Amino acid sequence: MSKSRYKWGVVTVLSAFLMIQSADTYVISAVEPQLIQEYHVTDAILGLLVTSTLIVGTVLYPFWGYLYDKYSRKLLTVLMAVILGATTWINALSRIFSQLFVTRILTGIGYPLPSGAYTLTADYFEPKSRGKAMGVINAASPIGYLLGIVIPLTVIGAGLNWRYSFFITAGLSLAVGALIFFLVKEIPRGSSEPELQGHVASDIYKVKLSDIKKILTNRSLLLLFIQGFFGTIPWTAISFWIITYMAIVRKIPSFTITVVLLMWILSMVAGNLVSGYLSDLLFKKISSGRAILGTVVVFLSAILIFLTMYTTSVDRFYVLGVITAFVLPMAGPSVNAGVMDIIEPELRGSATAYLNFFASAGSAFGPGIVGIVATAISLQFAITVVSSVTWIFCGIVFTLLIFIIPKDILKFREKMKIRGEQLSESQVDRI
Repeated sequence: MSKSRYKWGVVTVLSAFLMIQSADTYVISAVEPQLIQEYHVTDAILGLLVTSTLIVGTVLYPFWGYLYDKYSRKLLTVLMAVILGATTWINALSRIFSQLFVTRILTGIGYPLPSGAYTLTADYFEPKSRGKAMGVINAASPIGYLLGIVIPLTVIGAGLNWRYSFFITAGLSLAVGALIFFLVKEIPRGSSEPELQGHVASDIYKVKLSDIKKILTNRSLLLLFIQGFFGTIPWTAISFWIITYMAIVRKIPSFTITVVLLMWILSMVAGNLVSGYLSDLLFKKISSGRAILGTVVVFLSAILIFLTMYTTSVDRFYVLGVITAFVLPMAGPSVNAGVMDIIEPELRGSATAYLNFFASAGSAFGPGIVGIVATAISLQFAITVVSSVTWIFCGIVFTLLIFIIPKDILKFREKMKIRGEQLSESQVDRI
């Protein structure tokens, strides 16, 4: 197999794991009626269960990020697949709700996968082609969301117990873990950097705890963290409330809502893939290209969400919804690739972990803020204002990034050049 085909194979396998992880996150929401009936719990208790699981994953992001920078990313990803698969399998075996609650929380230990997936991918792809790879990885989440709904609906529709949904996602997680173990090769950190190619045969540079301050003092990274925190608020706000909005405010039939959601999800997948190519194209022309794309995307998202929510025509609502769904995720690949453009290879797992930590923290606010505003005014107003205001703020942050990130990219390239020269000299000395 050629090197190009192999590295895309690696991205495909890692994306499959992210897809399954995303599906596992949403499966429990799809079987909520069955859980309420069997365990005699309330919606509030189930909401607490989901929130607690996500909190565990969020808190562990920095821990996993550090491990991914220090040890084998391949083996850690396999371990994460085993943890996710085993705990989900035990979820299905729970006979009382306290067992389900505890084992489900443990499932959150296997959620911080992106830290390893992104940094491993970065070492397989050169800087000018990382956006496309990140687009493929990001496209896994909406597909996983769809699977998380389809799997339990299919299981329950076939007359089977809801537990089979967990058996399926657990089995898929373990299967992908096996694929990663046998097919994915560990690659030295920094292998894809042009200045280091041909000089890095093993992991020469190792992370130290004292290095973490480099992440928290990097201006471009701090801006990416800020936009990550605020940029996820609209995502959770929309995903949590949009079905209620369509059903109650728009009075759209349930079957039509399902079709609309499917169209939107497929549009999001396409948006991720297209934006990956655009991110690389702009980055080749100008070092701030990824930041420019992010700026355009978030400002455009603010406009599109307003047009979509306030159109009076149902048909235009469907069409504008598809367009909006296409645009909304387009900043993601640029953000993920942008992190790799400005931080040393041995710190990328931690940098990505902190990015996801802030994003996960921000996502917790979306549903609650919309609920408060909706109670005071209206659901339509709440979704629109919360989404557009936070995206406009993110647009301002991205605008600042356009002027700041070129300097950090230049500093990073100079560091890689110095490392390359040092490695070249050491190789000459050995000869």
